[in-house]
Amino acid sequence: MGTNDLFILTGAPGAGKTAVLDAVGDGVRRVGEPAREVLAELRAVGDTRTHDRDWAEFVGLLLERSIRKHQKAAGWAGPVLFDRGVPDCVAYATVLDVDPEPSVRAARTCRYNTDVLVLEPWEEIYSTDDERTMSFADTLAFHEVLVDAFDRSGYTLMAIPKGSVQDRAAFVLDFLERRSGRHP
Repeated sequence: MGTNDLFILTGAPGAGKTAVLDAVGDGVRRVGEPAREVLAELRAVGDTRTHDRDWAEFVGLLLERSIRKHQKAAGWAGPVLFDRGVPDCVAYATVLDVDPEPSVRAARTCRYNTDVLVLEPWEEIYSTDDERTMSFADTLAFHEVLVDAFDRSGYTLMAIPKGSVQDRAAFVLDFLERRSGRHP
C-alpha cells in the first residue's frame, strides 16, 4: 500500500475527532490517537502529573508511538484513517517548548495522503476530560500551531464542515471514497 491510502484526521483538542471516528464505523480501518494512549498509560502507572511533566519525554513517547502506528498501518489494505499522525508531533513539540526537530525529521519519512482532514476548534462542543485539560482559548492557539506544522510538512488541510456527528462522519466517508477510489 502506498501513502495515498493513509489518511489523517487532525484538529485541536475537543474538536470532535473521537466522536467522528466512532461514527465513521467499522467499515474503515482506524488508528487511535497516540497522545491519549500515552497519557492513559502514564496514569495507569501512577504518573498523574500535569504541570511538571517531562514534556520532552512525553513528546518522545508520542513520536515513537506515532511512528510505530504508521509503520504498522502501511502494510494494511484499503484506506486507513489515523486519529492524528506524525506531523501532529511537530505541533505538540512546538506547543510544549520541546525541540521539534526529531518530529520534523520523522514527518519527512512517515508520509500520508497529502490531503489531511481537519476539525477546527468549535467552542459549542468543547469539553475537558482526564487527557484534555487545556482551555478553549489554548485550543485556538494549538490549532494555529497545528496548521503551521502540517503546512510546513507539505500537507493540505481539508476542513470538515461543522454539523452533526453523523454529517461530519458522512463527509469523512465521502472524502475517503473520492481520495482512495474505493468505498471504505
